[in-house]
Amino acid sequence: MTNWKAGDALRRIELPLTLRRAVQAVAGTRDYYPVHHDEEAASASGARTIFFNTMFLQAFAGRAANEWFGNDAFLRRLDVAMRAPNYIGQTLAAEGTVVEVRESDGVKLVDVDCTMSTKDGPTTGVKFTVELAPDNRGQVST
Repeated sequence: MTNWKAGDALRRIELPLTLRRAVQAVAGTRDYYPVHHDEEAASASGARTIFFNTMFLQAFAGRAANEWFGNDAFLRRLDVAMRAPNYIGQTLAAEGTVVEVRESDGVKLVDVDCTMSTKDGPTTGVKFTVELAPDNRGQVST
């Protein structure tokens, strides 16, 4: 068991960005903008190929939070800043650092800075706060 503290590094989580995953994200989020599922439309817009939408990146941040802090952690705040496209055929990686561990109104909160990147470099900056589950407020298994 590990007590979380400011400065703790959160392990790297990777996710292949496949065409199938892009089409599922489009269907799941109902974001039918052609650059997210049509290679010709993406190319015509100046993009290298199909790229993933904002809601997909938010979901991946939520997945990372759950993997780092457990499925019972509650995502209280999420701030996503897209800086570069996440193209199909790449692997998206999330890495994070605990910024602060604090208590508020009797609950333990963990603030995290996270960077999502591909082989091309950082693509998305993420800041989030999770509320740790009551049985997991001081310790999380690694």
